[in-house]
Amino acid sequence: MDRVPIQHVRRHASLCRGGRQVPLRRRQRTPTKSKNRGSGSMTNFFATRHRLGTRTSSLALMGLLAMPTAAIAQQAPATPPAAQPQDSTADTQTEDIVVTGFRQSLRSALNVKKQATGVVDGINASDIASFPDANLADSLQRIPGISIERDGGEGRQITVRGLSGDFSRTRLNGLESTIATTGSTLGAGINKGRSFDYSVLASELFNSIVVRKTQSAEIDEGSLGATVDLQTARPLDLPGFQAAISAQTAYYDINKSFAPRLAGSVSKTFADGRIGIMLSGAYSKRNVQEDAYSNTVLADFGDVNGGFCPIVPNTPVTPVDPLVGSKPVTNPCIPAPGQFPGSTPSAYNTVNRPNVFVPKLPGYGRFVNKEERMGFAGTLQAKPTDTTLITIDGVFARYKQRQNDLATNPISLNRANGTATAGLTAAQLTGRPNMKIRDAQVDANGQLVYGVFDDVDFSVTNSENRSTTTFYQAGINIDQKIGDTVDLHLQYGQSQSIFDNPYSRLVTFSRFDSDGFVYDARTSPTRPILSYGFDATNPNNWQFLNGYDNIREFTNKVTNRLHTAKGDLKWQVNDQFTVKVGGAYKRFNFISARQQRIASTTTIPTLGSAGLTIGDVSTAPISINTIGLPNGATSSFVVPNIGKIMDAFGVDCYCVNQYGDFRLGSLGTGAQGDNRSVQEEDVSPYLQFDFNMDLGSMALRGDAGIRYAHTHQYSEGFVGIGTPVNFTRNYEDWLPALNLALDITPKLTARFAAAKVMSRPSLSFLTPGGSISTANPPFSATVGNPQLDPYRATNLDASIEWYFQPGALLSVAYFHKDVSSFVQQISSITTYAAAGLPLELLTPSQDPNTTTTITSYANSAGGKIDGVEVQYQQPFTFLPGFLKHFGTILNYTHIKSNISYILTTNAAGPTFIRPLTNVSPNSANATLYYEDAKFSIRGSLAYRDEYLRTVPLRAGYADTTGSYSSTNFDMSASYKLTPHVTLTVDAINLTNQPTSYWDGEDRRDQQIYSSTGRQFFFGARYKF
Repeated sequence: MDRVPIQHVRRHASLCRGGRQVPLRRRQRTPTKSKNRGSGSMTNFFATRHRLGTRTSSLALMGLLAMPTAAIAQQAPATPPAAQPQDSTADTQTEDIVVTGFRQSLRSALNVKKQATGVVDGINASDIASFPDANLADSLQRIPGISIERDGGEGRQITVRGLSGDFSRTRLNGLESTIATTGSTLGAGINKGRSFDYSVLASELFNSIVVRKTQSAEIDEGSLGATVDLQTARPLDLPGFQAAISAQTAYYDINKSFAPRLAGSVSKTFADGRIGIMLSGAYSKRNVQEDAYSNTVLADFGDVNGGFCPIVPNTPVTPVDPLVGSKPVTNPCIPAPGQFPGSTPSAYNTVNRPNVFVPKLPGYGRFVNKEERMGFAGTLQAKPTDTTLITIDGVFARYKQRQNDLATNPISLNRANGTATAGLTAAQLTGRPNMKIRDAQVDANGQLVYGVFDDVDFSVTNSENRSTTTFYQAGINIDQKIGDTVDLHLQYGQSQSIFDNPYSRLVTFSRFDSDGFVYDARTSPTRPILSYGFDATNPNNWQFLNGYDNIREFTNKVTNRLHTAKGDLKWQVNDQFTVKVGGAYKRFNFISARQQRIASTTTIPTLGSAGLTIGDVSTAPISINTIGLPNGATSSFVVPNIGKIMDAFGVDCYCVNQYGDFRLGSLGTGAQGDNRSVQEEDVSPYLQFDFNMDLGSMALRGDAGIRYAHTHQYSEGFVGIGTPVNFTRNYEDWLPALNLALDITPKLTARFAAAKVMSRPSLSFLTPGGSISTANPPFSATVGNPQLDPYRATNLDASIEWYFQPGALLSVAYFHKDVSSFVQQISSITTYAAAGLPLELLTPSQDPNTTTTITSYANSAGGKIDGVEVQYQQPFTFLPGFLKHFGTILNYTHIKSNISYILTTNAAGPTFIRPLTNVSPNSANATLYYEDAKFSIRGSLAYRDEYLRTVPLRAGYADTTGSYSSTNFDMSASYKLTPHVTLTVDAINLTNQPTSYWDGEDRRDQQIYSSTGRQFFFGARYKF
């Protein structure tokens, strides 16, 4: 068991703050030996083990390296704490403690938490080059008030105290950063906002994470939720030569595959500790498989897309739902032979009623992603004088993904009227209006739970995406002591994130007018039966039809660049008062570029033109067999062999050849709206006063200040057929902030904080142009709004913390956020022509009166968020025998929120009061750990209530979509084989928790049910 002096524990805790140590002042206590050192007491436990010594800092590092897991703890801001009242006999006391890896980190972090003026939480790495979780988001979810939404089996973005990633800022070594990538096709897609994708960076590159939940004037503006600081290790905090390497094999049980994970770090100091250099690297591969039932388009009224074939085909029908329309429509429907040429009367009348919802695109699928993650971090530090410290940081990351999405669905549920092509009539290629309902059941909430349909069209798809996200950041920090009372800090840095998606392909096969399709969600509502009525594994049951099927080809590129210059001056007037003044300048550039086929994606060659049959270009059957689909489901099917089709027709020539026009373009195509850019410049000076004072037997510490933020935005985009437009916007904010910490007793601290905060809208919302999709009816268009105001709120925080024994904490915190300005996505349904969209984008066969969904963004009134966080942490050192090596960390968060949502594009129209999206009313985390000199094991459980995901779910309709509750259980264990070698085992998602989303608060139509399985990591770590 490593024994280190308390001053080294404190030094380790200061690593989270940029390598600048902050003295930890602690209220000394009157000796109470006779009272506290009796049999069974905590103090007696420490005293009988050994006395606090004067070991070297290299021994402290050995204790750090021996830590088997991450420490979930709370770190202090860079503000020096107030001095604590001292007892006259304090200097005669010696404190005897035992320090081990996990327990050491927890205890030292609590010491730092007690000295903080604001509310901050953090996690320390257990070792250099050894963060315990698959990525940083998975670690962050163990902090009170933080939840994550897993994407493709791992955390990608975070929600802090009810606010998503767009409301929080992430700083890497003190510099704000933004990283864009893509994820599962069932997840968030390409990130074009301000949120940070934690899946890009290897967790092993970082030494600590600090989450600042309250705002000070000296902290950059831009966050309603939190500021997350990611910190790499500092070489001058690790004197001498230090190095560690680790290797793991990952096993994924869903597809029985293995993948490597490697990490290493080396640090060396020179010139009597005045120069230090540190290099870290990490490399990993990951084989993701996600099997799913999905209805991602969401259920909608039965009479959308023209409604089903009426009882008498080709007769006018008036929509029964006013949001769909009010005029009679006559849609093509081919009469069927027999008694009922149209829909069966009883079944049709069951569905064709107001407020009856029918799935639009139910299907089964498999998402496969081969990932490769590589990252490097380097730091150079120099102390040319005792008063000067220069730190140069660099981080590089590359994240490669090769994704395939294999899926099947009854496509005609989501199609309206067709267009004649390739010998088939318009009626034959019509979707829902040609479907005949033969039997149906609708539950009490208006959701179709059972249906039998004739004349159904089906589709199988294979999409392939290849992408590389490249990120780099470089920064320099200069800390200069000027005399005895003045400190100057200067920082400059720049970062760039490039998401390059050189091709995104999709190919479909289809089957038309098939009878006997069954949809049945009665006995298995989360995984409904989809029974096609034919053998979907036989390629000859499918077609590749020009004018209907697709060869889609896209390219995407998203670039984020950020330049930052900051200066901070601190003047310690006396022991009780400090003045801080400074400011920051940031220039942010966002550039989005996209291309797609100039020709219609449904303009495709025939297989015969290349001498092929459907069997030649079909894959072997795939089976969706990992999510427990019911018997009778069509869970096995073939999909197009996308590589063979692309090669056979020379699609990747991006040219006109004998098979067709495969050129790519942007202007004048549906992709032109995704060609846009925003440049933002922010200037923000601040003034802050720090203070500490005695109030009788109590001590009051705090800071008060104000920050001014000026924002200049210039955005560019396209409208019509390649017509450029631009817009300039300026606004300003005055942001006062106050933080107070009152030490009531040596063990009891109360805190209060108040601040005005702001967060700028997502950059993808600000384009003056828009994007249009006309590949298949119904059409859609997304139009930006460069005049959006930022999110604005007033935050209040209060907490009480009881440090009832060394290394233990019981705390309760309350927070309130009054959001006065909110940004909401709104939509409306109209026709393409009525929306004023450019008719030149339509082909001659496309109808300008096709139903079109228009999506835009608007400011709304906002609302209020209230929450309570409870945290309990304790090592069980009071227990006898081996039980004293146990300990626990528990936290619980309750959030209540009410936001006013706009239901239509009319901001003055009706509103809908519901909780904030992505907010679980209740969430909890529990960790139980055991640690002795050689063996360590911990189990961690993360629970979150169900939460809303979309409000409203469709234009004008007051309903929502959401996620069911989830429980994830992870474990980690290590065994110290020798002083240098440690064996490790980690397990993620042992509960095999699926992703499960619903559509409609009462109806609960299943939107997504997917599983990525369990993950296991077996490895070893060697430290030099």
